[in-house]
Amino acid sequence: MDITWLCAKDFPLSEALLVDIESNSPLEIKVHLTLICRKLWASMNSTKIILTYKWLQDAIVTVEACLDRTWESLNSGCWKEVSIHYKYCYTFCTIIKSVLLLTQHKCKDAPTKSRIAQLKTFEDTILQIDKELKGKKCLKVENLMTFGCRALQRTELPGLSLVLHYHQPSMEAFYKDIFHPKIPAVLKGCMEHWKALELWRNPEYLLKIAGVRTVPIEIGSHYTAEDWTQRLLTFSEFIVSYMTSDTPPKLGYLAQHELFNQIPELMDDIAVPDYCNFTDSGVDAKSPDINAWLGPKGTISPLHFDPKNNLLCQVFGHKEVILFHPQQTSNLYPYKTKLLTNTARVDPTKPDFQKWPKFEKAIGMTSTLGPGEMLFIPPGWWHHVTALSQSFSVSFWWD
Repeated sequence: MDITWLCAKDFPLSEALLVDIESNSPLEIKVHLTLICRKLWASMNSTKIILTYKWLQDAIVTVEACLDRTWESLNSGCWKEVSIHYKYCYTFCTIIKSVLLLTQHKCKDAPTKSRIAQLKTFEDTILQIDKELKGKKCLKVENLMTFGCRALQRTELPGLSLVLHYHQPSMEAFYKDIFHPKIPAVLKGCMEHWKALELWRNPEYLLKIAGVRTVPIEIGSHYTAEDWTQRLLTFSEFIVSYMTSDTPPKLGYLAQHELFNQIPELMDDIAVPDYCNFTDSGVDAKSPDINAWLGPKGTISPLHFDPKNNLLCQVFGHKEVILFHPQQTSNLYPYKTKLLTNTARVDPTKPDFQKWPKFEKAIGMTSTLGPGEMLFIPPGWWHHVTALSQSFSVSFWWD
């Protein structure tokens, strides 16, 4: 069995694999794998770093413990709820264990009997690695979370441009380029300090804090649909019936709910963005209204506008947002009833130009919002939101 390719220069064992491990591994396992990898790769590039048989044995024990933890996560509960991080992590652990076994087999101070046993273990381990892995990098987790979601055809969405993206804009840049001119923008890298990005991906964490609390759930496709209604459920009932069930009765959506007033402990996992300190009134900013939006793939907020500045912050999952300037209102056919004057009758994802002919003239913008990204929506801007996967968002509304 030819296994020399494991140490070949074109196999992504060094920087590429280390980057994938750091980007796509659970924190509890990442800390162990990165330490082992750095020393292992360093030894391959320097004759001054000697790996002893004992160090290699300890490293193998650590990786096997990581494999056991990963296997437990992969085989507990509902498969679709297993984090993609653990699926990747099993591959990472298998590769690293293989390299450790090969290195230990070549170790000069290894006992002879041990070498024979190691080679057999190594051969069994190497068979677990997908042959297609050689020379390839992992897909990004952010992309996999929307894998299989059908992209909307641009021919169905005329006149749409892409929302501009900014990476950690300064307060001055945000005010000058975004807030003051009232231009929608995606802000990247501004939520890296939120503990929610990791903690809220674990249903057990949310259930522990919020499981017994009663929350209002919207039932049905969206709030303008004839089948739409609301129910009061405990948070745990909502998660079990609508988020993790393979056969939910209907779409269920915890939408526009002041969850953080109800459960202040969750505020410890997020932070009010500094950008909310800018106001249109010229007076000191008041605390923003903070709402939670949690639901399965397919939830929809119909095309509507809000009277306040809005920062929509994506914790996990992906959402597609379509926006139109207030000047486009006449092309969007708002409802004439008093309760729905801020909602359009047009569905921009399935436009009926015969029924709504002026919508064909509408000019708008679109963006897909991913984990750790914020979308600034100015007051009065029409926006339609579709969840492309299970999704948790937090919105901040302020004057």
